[in-house]
Amino acid sequence: MKKEFCKIPVFYNPKPLTFFFIFTLLLLSGGICRAQDSYNLKKIDLPVPFKYTEVRAIRQDNDGYTWFTTSQGIWRYDGTDVQPFDIDDPDMSQRAVPDIIYCYDGYILLFFDISHGCKILVYDTRTSKIIKYKIDEHPRNFFLDKKGVLQFVSAKFQLWQFSRKGLLEKGENITHIKGWTFNLKMDNYLVDDDGSAYVFYQQRVARIKDGRLSFGPAATTNLYNEYKLHTYAKNVLCSHKYLLARYSSGFIVYDKHTLKKIYEYDGIDVQAAYLTNNHFVVVQNGNNKIHPADSLFTVQQVPPEINTGGIKEYVPEPGSPRILIAAEKGVFELVPNATAVDADNAAKKAIVDFFKGKSIRSIYRLENGKLYAGTYNGFYSLDRGGVHTIFHTVVYCMSRLNNNTLLLGTEGGSGFATINTETDQVELMNNKSNFIYGFSLLKDGNSYLAGGAYNLYRLQTQPDKQWQAQLILHSDTLGAVKQIIAVKNNWWVATSLGLFSLDKNNQIKKIFPLHENYGVYAIQKDGNNFWLGTAAHGLIKIDKNCKILSQLKFSDGLAGDFVYSLFKINGLLYAGTNQGLSVFNTNSGMQSINPPDDPQYSEELNHSAIFYDETQQQLIFGGVNGLLFPDMEYYASAKGKETDVIKLAYVKKGANGVEAPKTDLFAYLQKSIVLDPGYLFMGLKFSGNLASHQHNFLFRINEIDTLWHKSSLNNEISFYGLAPGTYTLQARFPSVIDKRYWFTKTIIVVPHFYQSLLFKLIMALLIALIIYAAWLYRVSKIRNEHLLRTTIASDLHDEIGSALTRISLSSELMNIKQQMDANVVERISTDSKRAIASISDIIWSVDARNDNKDDLILRMKEHAYNMLDEIATVNFEVHGLDKVVNLPQLTRQNIYLIFKEAINNIAKHNVNPQVWIILNNQLTGMTITIKNTIDTRQKPAFAGQGLKNMQMRVQRMKAALDIVNEGGIFSITIKMKRW
Repeated sequence: MKKEFCKIPVFYNPKPLTFFFIFTLLLLSGGICRAQDSYNLKKIDLPVPFKYTEVRAIRQDNDGYTWFTTSQGIWRYDGTDVQPFDIDDPDMSQRAVPDIIYCYDGYILLFFDISHGCKILVYDTRTSKIIKYKIDEHPRNFFLDKKGVLQFVSAKFQLWQFSRKGLLEKGENITHIKGWTFNLKMDNYLVDDDGSAYVFYQQRVARIKDGRLSFGPAATTNLYNEYKLHTYAKNVLCSHKYLLARYSSGFIVYDKHTLKKIYEYDGIDVQAAYLTNNHFVVVQNGNNKIHPADSLFTVQQVPPEINTGGIKEYVPEPGSPRILIAAEKGVFELVPNATAVDADNAAKKAIVDFFKGKSIRSIYRLENGKLYAGTYNGFYSLDRGGVHTIFHTVVYCMSRLNNNTLLLGTEGGSGFATINTETDQVELMNNKSNFIYGFSLLKDGNSYLAGGAYNLYRLQTQPDKQWQAQLILHSDTLGAVKQIIAVKNNWWVATSLGLFSLDKNNQIKKIFPLHENYGVYAIQKDGNNFWLGTAAHGLIKIDKNCKILSQLKFSDGLAGDFVYSLFKINGLLYAGTNQGLSVFNTNSGMQSINPPDDPQYSEELNHSAIFYDETQQQLIFGGVNGLLFPDMEYYASAKGKETDVIKLAYVKKGANGVEAPKTDLFAYLQKSIVLDPGYLFMGLKFSGNLASHQHNFLFRINEIDTLWHKSSLNNEISFYGLAPGTYTLQARFPSVIDKRYWFTKTIIVVPHFYQSLLFKLIMALLIALIIYAAWLYRVSKIRNEHLLRTTIASDLHDEIGSALTRISLSSELMNIKQQMDANVVERISTDSKRAIASISDIIWSVDARNDNKDDLILRMKEHAYNMLDEIATVNFEVHGLDKVVNLPQLTRQNIYLIFKEAINNIAKHNVNPQVWIILNNQLTGMTITIKNTIDTRQKPAFAGQGLKNMQMRVQRMKAALDIVNEGGIFSITIKMKRW
């Protein structure tokens, strides 16, 4: 049975540019050679508040950072973030706005126009030093000579050069060249590849080569005519044959050989001009069309939806074909593109516009570009003849039978059909059922395995070459079949109730999930494992035994938890969900890639509406609101290359949560990141290539954690309270495996002095000394206690023992006599008193309450007067002891015992002597002098044991003892340290 074939041309939007032309562009876009490059103007999405701020000057350094100036100062853009260039110098405040900024060999040169000259501030990013100069006038242009030295010419024709070796040096003045006749300021200056220099001056051009000067003809127009305002050459360009000068009101093209004008345009709508492939491109904004002179230049219109507000400056990006633009409405970029790509985008847009609002259920595109799409509104084809409605039945799936035939799975009726791709003629397939669904198709040898609602079919040709659908399985537990794939000798069948396995005997069993019921919409093989797109459970990765290996849900970056379609290519997994498209980098731990800023990417996509066009290398999705052509180049760029290098944008250091942290924009130039004592916070910001869409990266600090952590270039990595030590920071893009392309930097956290090893050693030594001192004190105390015991024992033995012995002998004598002897009793009484006095002296000497000079002096006076009061004249003097309070027990005891010995000898061996006792405490030391008059006829009193006892006691005090006997005076002097 054949279905009637209908061919209905439908034109979506009949404009002068016909759909036929759009589709022709679509067919040609994949195969034509990109002969001539053009540029697309796009806005760089700076963060707020720079999105629409007027940018006055712009440059990009060799490290890929963009520097620009606004009315608020100087700024640096790293691809995701803007930071101020604020140096601690009065001439470099953030409010200082230079007229020109230039980046060269690690230097940032800032030019400020001043009266009678130009001021230059040169900041060396490697040493953080600032050099200041003043030159004669504003610089007109910059160029590098063959040795890489930066050169520029001032408006007064003075040549200057700058290098790291010689810094700023003054060169020759162009006006000294023979034949020079200009006497005003030049407009601009340009140096060609062959070394020729061109001076632009009031619409004239002069060439300087080999020291010779050549003039072009004088201007033929009135410079001050209101319609001829070419009074200042803003920008100049040079090709092999021509020169182009852009003025405030147009541009002029000159012949390089003759220096004559060969083209002139008047109009304020010329925004910029640039050189590509040795050809000038003029950027025009406005309704007037410049007629291009193909041999001289081409014209590129600024899209009306892009409002620059007026271009201030444009400069090439170093090492890149891109061009940066400073404009009144922000920063823009001219990006190389091809006309073929423009046509491809236009064709895609026309197709998307046609299907907008239609829910797409199936897609197929032939090698010749013809597109088939099944929707709920009908089944369509698009070819060079236009858009055709084939029939109004829903087509759920399509598969290629041969070069000219597609197999279709449809809704209702026979469930399956074929279509001739040359004639779009449809034939319905014979089957024994009245109403079936054809949801899924899988080629199996010469037949097809097909799935419907609770049914599985085998589609094969009959002897009459007609296709027939044969029911091979019906099960109420099967559900609606979504996808079928071959796995070894079986088939896996994804349905609305789970994942099933079908064997060669058409026996089926459920293999996932075993204890739940939820739909599996899509299966994608990934090595030896499989990704499942599920209903409400996101993406699930299983092995061949259906063991869950991992799961990704909305919280993990998945756009929606209902995953309807899957496709893996070039290390990227594309997942169509109920909330749009999600793309994951399978080479970097399933890192999610943010989609382009386009609402199409967030619209719901349908099950089975996915097709990969191998000819165009384009993936196509169908959703509830039409077709989606994902930007494959964008996702490939976001995935990154194996050689992509990540850079350190800046380092922030903070001491506390009150003061703003300090930002170091040039930390990447330093050998290591040093965190000085007092800094508790460190923030790291990374950046990548401005042309890349790869924003996610990995980082780790080996000494803290060897695992890689995920982050984004939009975010700072913050560290708080790092312990003192040396750390190794590593960062890389997920696509980079080779360690040569990893970012590696040493972080040194300098400890406080109390955290340093030296301090710890000092403290350990101090503690050891304290312990040792305590031990010495304990030993000294024990030794002193032993010495005290020995002294007490010795004194008791010497003083008390002898007295008790005499008392014992006297008692024995009386006992022998058996009668009272008054003399013996008197001796016993005297010896008893002496023993009591000795015991009193011993107790006094060891009593700590007496350890003061007042008790010592009082005791000395008391003993002296008791012993000498009736037999001698005593003089007692004390000097320098007013501030002395306490005395060591050992000193006090020995001084008193020496003093007592001396007084006792005076009383024992002298008759009516004069006695002088002098205690003199001076800076030179303490002296105790005891002297008395003697009878020279008598034998000296001091000899034997008494002198030895004195010397022994003096040695205990580490003092000196002098005994002098001359001139009728006997003296004893004790010399010791000052009290």
